[in-house]
Amino acid sequence: MKQLIIIALFSALSFPAFAQFPLGANKENITLYFALNVQYASAQEFKTNNGEEALCFTKVRVVGDYTFFFNKEEVCTSYTETYDTNQINDVMWRLDRKFCRISDTEWTDEDGNFKITLLLHPKKGANFISVIYKQVQKPEMGTTLVSN
Repeated sequence: MKQLIIIALFSALSFPAFAQFPLGANKENITLYFALNVQYASAQEFKTNNGEEALCFTKVRVVGDYTFFFNKEEVCTSYTETYDTNQINDVMWRLDRKFCRISDTEWTDEDGNFKITLLLHPKKGANFISVIYKQVQKPEMGTTLVSN
């Protein structure tokens, strides 16, 4: 029984940033949020293969991390959360309760401003799953052509 309570507690602690809040935020705001609200073991800044700036927070006592990707204006346009593969049912349950499911592994918010994709096998032999949050680029008014 004690193990069940401890597992539930660790699961709950691994989800505090389970939202779309960072999309549109800058590095400073995200770092401040994590410093005040989320326990993490380490933080690392790096550049991706395509030259984007990224910021990664590694979770405490559980498998996983939060990685934020920034455009040239240093605004977060997408982020990835990783979880232990054993958490798949809980992750899907939370996504189904919070967002609108559009396929087996995709969700969106009510307004269609961002898309969430679940990667069950991000790397061969991986012991984790990934959830990717990405802003949806909507066409600006007056820039689309319509024909009959």
